[in-house]
Amino acid sequence: MNVILAHYPSVEQLRASPELDVERTLLRCVVEYCADGMHPMITRDAIPTMLLEPGGYAYSVQTKSDLERIVARAWKGLDDAGLIEEPDSHNGKNGYRVPSAKGRSAHAATDYTGVRMRTKFTREMFHPGLPDAAWNAFSVGDYDTAIFEAFKSLEVAVRAKGGLASTDFGAALMKKAFDPDNGPLRDLAAPRSRRVARCDLFTGAFGEIRNPKGHNDPTITDTLIAVEELMTAGVLRRIVDNA
Repeated sequence: MNVILAHYPSVEQLRASPELDVERTLLRCVVEYCADGMHPMITRDAIPTMLLEPGGYAYSVQTKSDLERIVARAWKGLDDAGLIEEPDSHNGKNGYRVPSAKGRSAHAATDYTGVRMRTKFTREMFHPGLPDAAWNAFSVGDYDTAIFEAFKSLEVAVRAKGGLASTDFGAALMKKAFDPDNGPLRDLAAPRSRRVARCDLFTGAFGEIRNPKGHNDPTITDTLIAVEELMTAGVLRRIVDNA
């Protein structure tokens, strides 16, 4: 438990720490504890007990209760995210866990918050046409590449659906495909004002979201921003699918 005690020398610091920080520290504790061949697995309830052993936090009923609550919450977060897992069905039923491959990877990563946030999203949440290159890049935190690949796939879909030349690309392609008067993907059933809006939507998205990624500017570090932009590509792809 030296990992937790070193990170939180006093129980007051542990109480005041953000949940994600506690999760990160607990994961490190589990990884390092289970790396010792003497005890390859650990239970949730063992951790508060060990933290109150000699050399740890001073015992009190309140401290014990607080430790159990804090550890239980962080343990559930790791379990739900698939960062810890049952070593086998028998020991798993008895509450034992070991770090999963994903957990060991997250432990080694410098951006635990991003890793933890990405576990909340599955591929099924995005448009089914999201390419492997985009999903794989997102999964490892390379958000700029993920968004660039998603919009590149959208560009290919627009070109194919509109029957446009391979020399057409980017915002210029969107203007041609969705031109309100003669674009092959314009919505003939919509009033011209909406056809103009659709054209503006696609050209604006490529100019504002896609194009900067093609020039390495800017760099996205926020997982939720990346998700929003991937979802934007998905919304546009759905419009193309139905055009």
